[in-house]
Amino acid sequence: MRDMVLVLNFNDIASRAVTRKLRSERVLCKIVPGDSTLEEIRDQDPMGIVLVSGEGEQLPQGLDFRLVFSGMPILALGDMASLLVTALEGEAGPCVLQGAVAPIRYTDCPLLENMENGERLLQCARALQLPPVLRPICYSQDMIIGYAHDSLPLYGVQFQVEQNDPESSLMLRNFALNICGCTTWWDDDAFVARAVDEIARVVGDGTAVCAMTGGLDSGVSALLAFKALGSRLKCIFVDTGLLRDHEGDDFMAFYRDTIGMDIIRVYAQDRFLTALEHVTSPDEKRRVIGETMQQVLLEERQRLGAYNALIRGTSFNDIMFGNQQRRPVLSESVPVIEPVRELFKDEIRRIGDFLGMPQDIVSRQPFPGSGLALRILGEVTPERLRILRAADAIFRSEIARSGQGKRLWQYFAVLSPMPGEEQGAVIALRAVHASERTLAYAARLPYDLTETVVERIMREQPEVQRVVYDLTPSSNYTGVEWQ
Repeated sequence: MRDMVLVLNFNDIASRAVTRKLRSERVLCKIVPGDSTLEEIRDQDPMGIVLVSGEGEQLPQGLDFRLVFSGMPILALGDMASLLVTALEGEAGPCVLQGAVAPIRYTDCPLLENMENGERLLQCARALQLPPVLRPICYSQDMIIGYAHDSLPLYGVQFQVEQNDPESSLMLRNFALNICGCTTWWDDDAFVARAVDEIARVVGDGTAVCAMTGGLDSGVSALLAFKALGSRLKCIFVDTGLLRDHEGDDFMAFYRDTIGMDIIRVYAQDRFLTALEHVTSPDEKRRVIGETMQQVLLEERQRLGAYNALIRGTSFNDIMFGNQQRRPVLSESVPVIEPVRELFKDEIRRIGDFLGMPQDIVSRQPFPGSGLALRILGEVTPERLRILRAADAIFRSEIARSGQGKRLWQYFAVLSPMPGEEQGAVIALRAVHASERTLAYAARLPYDLTETVVERIMREQPEVQRVVYDLTPSSNYTGVEWQ
C-alpha cells in the first residue's frame, strides 16, 4: 500500500482544507474526484480515504458505495457522514442545527483521541437514526454528531474541518496515523526526492523537453527535471511579447545564465501580435494565443528532433479551476510528466524556495496564461502593450517600495481605451487580498500610495487620461482578472 490518504472531492473548498491540514501534518494526501470508482481508488492503493462534501439540504450524489464495504479506512465529513448512514440502512433527517455553534462531547475512540470537549460550528447537522452496525462517538447535547462502525474502520462526523482549528487537525492526524497506519514522511525534501526519481525513471537514458511559460509552475517543474536529467533536459521558452516589463530577460538570466539550463528562447512577439490583430474578445484572444503557441512549439520540437518525455507545469490549481488545457503542449506521443500536479500554489512556492529560487521568482504573482493580452480591453496593439507594461511596472514598483506587497495576494494594472475616443487610455488598478475560501477582497491601499502611482502614470505616460481603482470583490480567484 502507498503511504498516503486520498480525499474524495464532493466540495472544492472543504477538500482543499482537509488536504492542506493533512499535508501540514506531513501525511501525503491527494485529492481525487468524488465519483471515482472502487477500481480507480484501488489502483492508487491508498492507506485510507476521506470523503468530503459541503453541507446542504440535499445529500451529495456520485459516491461508489462499494467503497463503504471495501475494508479500507474511511472518514466521512459533513453531509458525507449522513450519506453513509443511509447507505448502511439508517436514516438521516433534514438539517436540525444549521449554521449554529453548538457544544460537542466526545467519547473514547481512536479517531477522537486527545480531543477535548468544546464548541463547533455545525453548518447542517441532521437527526441521525443509526443502524445496528454503527455506534455513536460524539454528541451535541442529545444529538448524535459522529459515529463509528462496529467491524469496519469506518467513521463519520457531521462537522467540517475549520480554518485555524487544532481539534480538526488532531482528528485528521488520528485518522491517518492511528487508523490508517500512515507515517509522517511527507515534506519538501521527500517531495523533491520522489519527483526527481520519477522523472529519472520515466526518461531513463533519454531526453526530455519542457515548455516553459516564464511562470513559477513550469519553472519549478523544469528545475526538478534538471536535477534528474542535467543536460538531457531541453527547454523551450516562447517569448510572446505579452509578458510584463523585463520578465523575459529576467527569466533567461536566472534559468540559463545562473542555473545553466539548456533553453531555447524563441522571439515570437511579431507573430503573436499579427495573430491578435482585430481580435477583441477575451475567449478569442485565448484561442488565438493558444493556437499560435502550439504552432511555435511544434516547429521548435521538430527542430529538436526525438525526445523521450514531456515535462509540464500543471498544478492542482489548474486542475481545480480548469486551466490545464491552457498549458503549452508539445506532443502526446511520449509520456507526459507533471511533477507539481498535486501541489497547491503556495506549496509550489515553498518547493521553489527549497530549490533555491530567488524570492522575486518564488513570490511571482499569478499571471494569465495569455499574458497582458487579457489585461487589455479591446484590440492588442504594440502601443497599448507599451502603455500597459509601463503603467503596470509603476504600480508594482511603488507597492514594493511602500512595503504593501507583503500583505497582498495580487496587484496589477488593466488598460481600456478611452470611451468615445480613438486616442487615449484608461488605466484601472487592481489590488486584492485572498482568503482560504477562494474569495478575493479589494485592498485598502494608503491614499498617499495611490496618489503617487496616479501622478507617476499620468506624468510618464501622457496617453493615459484617467486612472481608476477597482474595489470590486471577487467570489473566486479567476474572477480577480477583468476578463
